[in-house]
Amino acid sequence: METPKRKPNRLPNFDYSAPGAYFITICTKDRRNLFWTDVGASIARPQLTLWGDIAAKSICDIPKHYPAVSVDHYVVMPNHIHLLLQINTDTDGRAMLAPTVSHVV
Repeated sequence: METPKRKPNRLPNFDYSAPGAYFITICTKDRRNLFWTDVGASIARPQLTLWGDIAAKSICDIPKHYPAVSVDHYVVMPNHIHLLLQINTDTDGRAMLAPTVSHVV
């Protein structure tokens, strides 16, 4: 059986290292709930698992590895992560040397 073709989610010929804000969603394989665990009580209080904690710490470390990139906001969900990455300019508004978004991810 042939696998279905995915709709492209990137703009052709767009420079994904250009300054600007990028909204990114990363899903776990097979949408497995790897990042949260319930800690009990009648109202579920989620807590990050080891994998969720590693993901959150890695996200916070992105600017250490890529000084031209900042993480404006992020959220770790049970089976996916949302990031708002910002590729920055210098104080004069010029583009800084930055990796592509896919390289950061």
